[in-house]
Order: sequence, then C-alpha cells, then structure tokens
Amino acid sequence: ITNGRKFTPSYTLGVEQFMEFVKQRSPEHAHISCPCTRCLNQSRRAQAVVHDHLLLFGMSAAYTRWTHHGESAIDANVEFTEQVHPHEYDGIWESHHYDGIHVSEEPNVGDQAIPDLEMLSELYAAAEEDGQLPNFTRVLKDLKRTLCPGSSHSRFSFLVRLLRIKSRYRISNTTFNAILKLLSSAFPDSKLPSTYDDANKYLRELGLGYDEIHVCQNNCVLFRKTYANMDACPKCKQSRWEDKDGKRVPRKVLRHFPLIPRLKRMFASSRTAKDLQWHGTRRETVEGQMSHPADGKAWKHFDDKYNWFAKDARNLRLAVATDGFNPFGNFSTTYSMWPVLVMPLNLPPWECVNPANCFMSLLIPGPKSPGKGFDVFLEPLIEELLQLWSGVMTYDAASRTKFNLHAAVLWSINDYPALGTLLGRSTKGYYACVHFDKNPLSRRLKNKIGYIGHRRYLPTDHDWRKYTKEFDGNTEEQGAPEKFTAEEVAELLQRVSHVQPGVTDTGLKRKRGDKGERVIYNRKSAWWKLPYWKDLLLPHNLDVMHIEKNICDNLLGTLLKLEGKTKDTVSSRIDLVAMGIRRKLHPYQEGHVVKTPPAWYVLKPAQRITFCKYLRGVKFPDGFAANLGSYITADGSKVQGRMKTHSCHVLLQRIIPAGLRGLVRPDLYEAVAELGNFFRELCSRNLSVHVVQRLKQEIPLILCKLEKIFPPAFFDVMVHLAVHLPDEALLRGPVQYGWMYPI
Repeated sequence: ITNGRKFTPSYTLGVEQFMEFVKQRSPEHAHISCPCTRCLNQSRRAQAVVHDHLLLFGMSAAYTRWTHHGESAIDANVEFTEQVHPHEYDGIWESHHYDGIHVSEEPNVGDQAIPDLEMLSELYAAAEEDGQLPNFTRVLKDLKRTLCPGSSHSRFSFLVRLLRIKSRYRISNTTFNAILKLLSSAFPDSKLPSTYDDANKYLRELGLGYDEIHVCQNNCVLFRKTYANMDACPKCKQSRWEDKDGKRVPRKVLRHFPLIPRLKRMFASSRTAKDLQWHGTRRETVEGQMSHPADGKAWKHFDDKYNWFAKDARNLRLAVATDGFNPFGNFSTTYSMWPVLVMPLNLPPWECVNPANCFMSLLIPGPKSPGKGFDVFLEPLIEELLQLWSGVMTYDAASRTKFNLHAAVLWSINDYPALGTLLGRSTKGYYACVHFDKNPLSRRLKNKIGYIGHRRYLPTDHDWRKYTKEFDGNTEEQGAPEKFTAEEVAELLQRVSHVQPGVTDTGLKRKRGDKGERVIYNRKSAWWKLPYWKDLLLPHNLDVMHIEKNICDNLLGTLLKLEGKTKDTVSSRIDLVAMGIRRKLHPYQEGHVVKTPPAWYVLKPAQRITFCKYLRGVKFPDGFAANLGSYITADGSKVQGRMKTHSCHVLLQRIIPAGLRGLVRPDLYEAVAELGNFFRELCSRNLSVHVVQRLKQEIPLILCKLEKIFPPAFFDVMVHLAVHLPDEALLRGPVQYGWMYPI
C-alpha cells in the first residue's frame, strides 16, 4: 500500500491487507478512523467506506504506523495523531502524478486510467458531502480488474471509452452491439458486456440515468404526481395503455434526465468547478469588445436586476435549446422527436460551446411536433428551474465547501418555427416578427405576406424615403415599428390564459383575421412561471444559422431560376402591377398564355453555366466546408439538392459575392457583397461594439438596395429578421452563443 499506484495489483493487495489487519482488531460493524488523504484520521467511518476511500484517495503519506487501528507505537510517549491541515494534500490528487505514498511506476494500469479515477473519486466525495451513500461497488470492483494481462486499461476505463467513442462518432446501437459481441468472444476473460444496454448500466450506477414519465396520447397531462396511478387521461379520457403482443405498454413516454444532479456533478470536479467561475474570476474584459455572454447587455442587466444572484460567480446562467429531428434519418418518414438541451453559459468561450457541456434534459416523443402541448412536457424542467432559482445545496470540489447553488435561464436557442412553439405566439402572418409588434412591415401580396418597407428604419431625412417607383410606389413617412410594453404583453397573455394543452378545440377552423386583428399570442407559455422571465432582455434568440440559409436559398433560387425556389414567379410580377412599379417586368398576355418578360436580375443560361462552373471549381481546406460541386447538376447549369446550413453559411458570406463579380449589374453585385460582408462581420468570434453598431446602421440600407432589385415576394419574414440581428448581438454577445450549430 506504500509502494504503488492506485488500483494496481500491489496497491489493491496492500489495501486488502490493511483492512484485514483492521478486522482482526475491531468488531465487524464498528466505525474506524479513515486514514485516506481526505480524512487524515479525523473522521470515523464504516469499514466499507474506509475501504472505498483508500482505493479512491490513497492513504496519507504521514500515516506510516497504524496506531489509530491497533498497531503499537515504537515510543509510548509519542502520540501519532496527525497534525496535517485537511487541504495539505489537495494538490497531490489533482496533479495526477502522486497517488498517496511513495508512488512507483507500474505498467499494469497506465496513466490513461487516471482521469477516470479522478472523476470517480470526485463523484464519490461529492455524494458523501450531499449526505448520500455512494453506490459504486461494481465500478470499484472493475477499476481493480485489468482488462486483460498486459493491458493499460481497467475494465471500467475501457467501457467508458467505448461509450465515449459511440457517442462522439454516432455509432448506431446495432453496430455497437456487434462490436461488443466481437470483443466479448475475442477476449472472454475480460467479461465485457455483450449489449449496449448492459454497458449503459454503468452510467446508471454513476447517477446518469433518466426517468420515464407516461404521457397522455393527446398531450393533455403527464401521468405523475396526482395522476401517477390513473389508467386514463382525466381530460380526454383516452387510455394510458395500449396492447402490444399481449403486453400492456404506455402509448407515449417522456424521458426526463434530471438537471439538478448534472449541474451539481459539474461542481464535483475541481477543474470544472473553477471553470464555472471563470466569467467572474479569470475573465479579462476589454473595453468595447465582446467575446463572452458576460460582455452582453442581457447578462449585465440581469446582474443589475438581481444583485444577490451576481455576487456569487458560481451561480449559473443557462441557455435552453430545442429542435425537432427524425431519429430514423429518413426524410420520407414523417416522425419528429424533440430533445430539450441545457447549456451553462458560465464556462470559458472554448468550453461554453463544447457539445460535451450540453446536457439533455428532456426527450419529447413523436411522431408529431408537440405544438401547444410543449408546456406539458416542460413541467419537470420548469419545476427544476424553480428549485434552482430558490437554491440547491451543492458541494464545491474546488473550495471543498458547500454552497447554495442558484441558476437562471438567460435565453433559449431554437429555429424560428420552434421559437413560436416555445414562446406561445405566432411566427406566421402579419405579426410573424417577434421583435416589433405595433404597425409591422407586413403587407398582403398575391400569394403570401411579404415584409417590405425597410426604409422605415432609415433616418427621417434620408432621400430614399421620398422615392416611389424604385420601391413600392409610395413615399415613406412612418418610423420603425414598435414593441409592446410590458403592460400590453400582460394584457395579451391574460386573454389566452384559459388555453389548455391537449384536445380542447371544437373542431372549427379559426377564421383568418385581418391585419387590424391582433392574433399574436395563442397561449401563455410555461416559461412565464419563472419569476425572472419578465425581466429578461433576450428570452429568445433569432437563429442566425437558419436566417443565413433562408436568404441564401432565396438568392440562389432567384438568380438561377430554380423551380420551386425562385421568387421570380407570375404571382410576384402581378405584385409589381398592383404597386404600379417596374413596368418593364409586368406580365403580358399573348393569346391565351400569360408571359413574363425576362428579369435582368435572373442569370441568363450562359451566365448560369459560368456561375455553376465557378462553384464546382471552388476548393476549400480540409474540413472547412462541403464540396459545393456535389450540388451542381450534370449539365452544369443548376444547383440541386437540399443544401446544408453550413454550406449556405459559406456561400452567402464568401462564394456567391465572388462568383457574381462581372456577371451581373454593379448594383446587384454591390448589394449581395454588402450582405455577405454583413454576415461575415456579425459571425466573428469576437465582436467589437462599434462594429455591431455600424452593422445596425448598414443593414437597413442593404435591405433597401435589395428591395430596389428583387420583387416584393423575395422578402419573407426570414429576410426581414436580418435587421434585428445587430440588436441581439449587443444583448447576447457573439453569435456562437445563440445559434444552432452546436445543437
């Protein structure tokens, strides 16, 4: 026990010999002094707990004669009570090089196992501090067992790495089961699990499991608390169960991954506990620069509003993200599941956007989007967030103390349709823009609602406000749209406070209201239950990723006249007739056929081939972007397929402006190039405040230039939302903390 690294055969044998020595001198159920590097004989514990402590933390280097456990001293006048400060050996464990006493290098368990051992020891210590009895018996047993003779892995560390590889490289369960069966048959003495479910039990033993909550088929209620023992929904009376192969199984199951234990577990690691305080203890602020959410106005406003929350840097600011996905990876199958993820924003920039620090809190079942039933599924998470706002006692491994952990959600991250689902308000129609509610820019067109009139964001004395034919045929005298006040929002929410999830409608289709009718909020979202939600400056982010993709699709579809994607249609030309502008583009009738003159902003066939040839020839550094040539048709004249969001990100910012140079009129090239430069500067890793303020002034001009070129149908709500992105950047900080790429 004095000459070995922990969990090597010699060290394990020494621990067993020590415990046998103790058992010969103490009753079986007696508590004894614990000589590990954490307790230093200052605490009396059960013998099984002492055994675990010695395996995990090592024995104190100063305790060479076991006088506290029955061994006689050399000199009776010498008292061997340890006079060691409890924190003296903290650095020994964290260094990864010394494990207690006279460490010697042994090849049986190499350095690769040490991080897992550190993790387990800190989890064990945190569980003890929380008054829980750690249940790591099987894990400790596997840590002592090498995978096979000559291996540097223990059975536990090997399984942890296998599970990590499966998650990182997205290996399917079927493939992983086949790998485990092969390993089990090739190395039978290692006693590896043969299925993924068996391997996953390790996560459950470490407290990383989840709860299954049955849900009404119509999303009326969760069968928990007062409804836990019911067999039918109390609202719609639908049965909770269905029969499958003679077995009674629940119709729908919500999987809840408790958030509080996972947040507390972050503080169980001394390294992570220090990182969670980085924003308040180690962050170096630069005047006028934003590199972290703590530099944004939303964070600072929240700290000013709740001073008691800001005093402790360990209190967590969280971001909640959600998005629907098809678990089968088959677009022909209409199935949608919705994970709800939580990300701590306290971490340093290089860790804040790391997917490893993104926790799944809920997995909402399909097959359809939950819609207004989303609030029902959010119940467990909202309850945890309310508890975290009140405070949860947590052990901090960095300071070796307990503290009251508080946490608050600063904003959500989601695409625009999901934003409407979470917010409980419409993201379609006349009031689709969630930023400005009064007198919006929306206008009814032939086949859609367009968002034109960005001259309203220009200075009141700007010359373009007087132009008519270049824009919509009218001068512009109105100012920018306005937001509802807090009192007006409260009034609108009160009108829909009676709306309940589940089957509550009468089957009658709601009539479409005119622009004067405010059909904005369709329910009061569950987020309003959080006492601080009304004070957030940026409760929901606009997703820059999807805004870029939609603008890129509109540009390419119109420039290349792609069927189903172009905005240059007969209906869009009829809009020009209705506005009395651009008479050269008005449709005309030739016999029984309505024809449209060719638009100058649409590339001619020869120009399309030149542009597509340029796209096919673009080469990127490895890993920078996808091969754009894969989107070009065989004849080299069109773009086909569903382009990835990152491909659109690169195309809009860099490739399309360069490809149009010399092919189109200077005014079109200038507008597209300025739009690409706007997004390139906005998506910088670090943002300068004066640059963002400049972008805020430039984006209305850019959109006005595009309005002078493209038909009104080009400007849907996603194009319009670009005008609000600089304002959100000033509130949030850099865009990587609010877009969906990490999700």
